[in-house]
Amino acid sequence: MSKFKLDVKNISFEKNGRKILEKISFTVDKGEIIGVIGPNGSGKTTLLKCLNNINEISEGSIIFNGINISELKSKELAKKISFMNQNTNIGFDFPCIDIVVLGRYPYLDSFSEYSSKDMKIAEKYMELTNTLKFKDKSILSLSGGERQRVLFAKTLTQESDVILLDEPTASLDMKYEEEIFKILTGVKREGKGIIAVIHNLRTAIKYCDRLILLSEGKIVEMGTPEEIITEENLRDIYKVEVKVYRNTINGRLDFCIL
Repeated sequence: MSKFKLDVKNISFEKNGRKILEKISFTVDKGEIIGVIGPNGSGKTTLLKCLNNINEISEGSIIFNGINISELKSKELAKKISFMNQNTNIGFDFPCIDIVVLGRYPYLDSFSEYSSKDMKIAEKYMELTNTLKFKDKSILSLSGGERQRVLFAKTLTQESDVILLDEPTASLDMKYEEEIFKILTGVKREGKGIIAVIHNLRTAIKYCDRLILLSEGKIVEMGTPEEIITEENLRDIYKVEVKVYRNTINGRLDFCIL
């Protein structure tokens, strides 16, 4: 089990002269799921892309084990941080196993091919995500939800220390949403750090150790689900009147819109 620490220090991001993120700071340690929540347009996806160096920050720093990620070559960064986009559109007609094994690219030498070990690792995560049955099927023949699970398997196949997920269950029904987050719970126990953009607040309450509440590109509050999911926060940030209470059946925090 690897040891790591990801320090996000006062990062800001601008696009076309407009500040999208402003002075964002937090740390990520092994063995936790951090949920990023907030209304549409609050900067959640932008934040994930900054953490993976897809978006070049305008201020601050992102430090992985004492090294600024901007100094890392792409393959070295990919061994440490993986990213699963919410967009499942794929324009090439490949078998699903060929898609999933792409997660092993950071470990390949120049001009080398995927080894039998790489293929076994890909199959391992396809089995874990219940997608091994799609192994030889074209990725284009799958539904959006099935494709989402295949791409999730690809992300796990990368075996990075930090996993970034942008709405990983957006195309999935309740059954597979539960499966994905149960898998993530097992993954975090292996010492991974997981940061996921989540719209379903009940899922965030159930599975996240910490929540980051974003609004207009700033962190409003950060803490445990009990600290973040409050009537005041939901009213002020989501603009809805709610009642927050403890569910008498499962004992978890819950809420209803009034």
